Amino acid sequence: MGEIIQLDRHRANISEVINSHTTLSDKDTYKIEKIRDSIEIVLEDVATDEKMPLTVAMAAGRYAAMRLFQLQGRAETMAFMDQCIITAELCDDLTRQLDEDA
Repeated sequence: MGEIIQLDRHRANISEVINSHTTLSDKDTYKIEKIRDSIEIVLEDVATDEKMPLTVAMAAGRYAAMRLFQLQGRAETMAFMDQCIITAELCDDLTRQLDEDA
């Protein structure tokens, strides 16, 4: 889905993190992916059950933006959110392209 960035290291030493790849153990990668996936499943279930996907997205986004800002500051939070939007745009473009090729 995307590169996993250790935000505590990112803020403390931004130039070092930008110029090197952060490596995680297989166990840490699995744990992070499991947490991410379980949260996304819960959010999708609530959005579907309540038939309010925009409300769920805004609540989750608000929580994420506020918490990331507290933990990492404005620049890192904005960069993360921008990368999420870029990823979503790429997914939409690929989906559209696959639909056109079918």
